[in-house]
Amino acid sequence: MKLVKWIIAIVVVLIAAPFVFLYLFQDRLLYPGAAAVDAFGDLTITRPDLTLHGWVLHPDADDALVVFGGNGMSLSGFASRLGQCSDRAIYLLPYRGYEGQAGAPRERDLIGDGMALVDEVAKKHTNVAIVGISLGSGIATEVAAQKHPQRLLLVTPYDSITHVGSEAFGIPLGWLVRDHYDAAAAAARLGSLPVYVLQAINDQVISSARTEALVRSLPRPPVRWDRVQAGHNSILRTDEFCRALRF
Repeated sequence: MKLVKWIIAIVVVLIAAPFVFLYLFQDRLLYPGAAAVDAFGDLTITRPDLTLHGWVLHPDADDALVVFGGNGMSLSGFASRLGQCSDRAIYLLPYRGYEGQAGAPRERDLIGDGMALVDEVAKKHTNVAIVGISLGSGIATEVAAQKHPQRLLLVTPYDSITHVGSEAFGIPLGWLVRDHYDAAAAAARLGSLPVYVLQAINDQVISSARTEALVRSLPRPPVRWDRVQAGHNSILRTDEFCRALRF
């Protein structure tokens, strides 16, 4: 009888172990952080609980891009690439806890920070477009649904981080994760906003099923949907990405 109990206990532990691991380490997996390669510039956004800092490229341009990066992206390290691809004003505000930024990342806060940033940018520029890359595509879509920019570019986007995680780990995660980033629900509220989708054919992080599910959620087809022969990160080094920033 004791042997049976021991066997049952071992089975329970083996079943529970991956769920416990994911629950305890989900923030490290979703928000690994990024190091800054440059000191903060003149961009300052005041929020109720803290002050955020970042950079502005080409600040005197009439039109602007607000960029939401991937979960491991250093915006300061990527700034030169963005500046070479577009002569618009480019606003880069690292997520909380990234690149020396104060605070810790949480979905609600990152979306709120993004909306505050877009409000500030809209005071200074005639046209404002939003760019979302990987994790940032979910933030960008929610911010766009609420702030109605001139256009939205989504690079390696997904329908829900919960679905991305469930695919990656082979177990249902909806009840386990704290931050869901339901981009599909936000996409359904975009109305007539022009959306450009840039998908990596060889993406090993965001599957084609996740991007296609997001596109199906749009109220109307994207004005452009480019499938690029590249991987999840290497797509950022392609000519297609550079051209898309001029959309």
